Amino acid sequence: MNFYNTFTVRLQVEQMLGLWDQAHDDWWQVKKRAPWGPICFQDPYRRGIFAKSPQVLREVVESINGEMRVGFDAATAFIFTFGMTEVFINKSNGKAAAQKPLYRGGGGMQETTLHVSGFQENYANVMATVDMVRQHKPDAPIILTVSPVALARTFQDMDVVTASTEGKSVLRAVLGQVCRERDNVHYLPSFELVTYRGLARSYREDLRHVEKSVVDEIVEQFFNAYFSPSQASSRGN
Repeated sequence: MNFYNTFTVRLQVEQMLGLWDQAHDDWWQVKKRAPWGPICFQDPYRRGIFAKSPQVLREVVESINGEMRVGFDAATAFIFTFGMTEVFINKSNGKAAAQKPLYRGGGGMQETTLHVSGFQENYANVMATVDMVRQHKPDAPIILTVSPVALARTFQDMDVVTASTEGKSVLRAVLGQVCRERDNVHYLPSFELVTYRGLARSYREDLRHVEKSVVDEIVEQFFNAYFSPSQASSRGN
């Protein structure tokens, strides 16, 4: 259930905190091969969540909300990573869907429309997310990052490298501004640590996903920067 844009992250925090209740008929019916038959009911707001009936889907949604709240209440710090500015908006209510249309055999082709978001929208989403966390966890550090994984495809009429660069740049500017305006909110430069090494040194053969050794090094640097030596040495796996 990874979420890659500021819209879905904000929506999930709102839903988990009970600030938004998903309507009982807010689902997509799709044809998809499943153990129970060819008809599935999909949650538009979480990736890959399908059920055999609206009632079962509702039970799954409520269960996920509960588990997320347990994790939220237990957390002492929060890390949010954002990766894209292209989002698909549910035509029925204006909320952002979790993934592009037809992902994993799901719906969204008729139900959503592409929206290329800009600085102000993403800034508002991140600020709202930070402030919601602050209301419940006033002392918890919040770490913000930009994903160094490039877009695999773009739905705009432009080259995918150009679209990916523009989106990452917007998000990087947003996170910088949020960190300047909120206390105890930090930017982890994982994007810079990866991209400034160059494609050949940082990425796998697909030139999108980061080499495990590079990920390990960034995690090590993160612990060295944010934890005391005793905490870092005892963190385990």
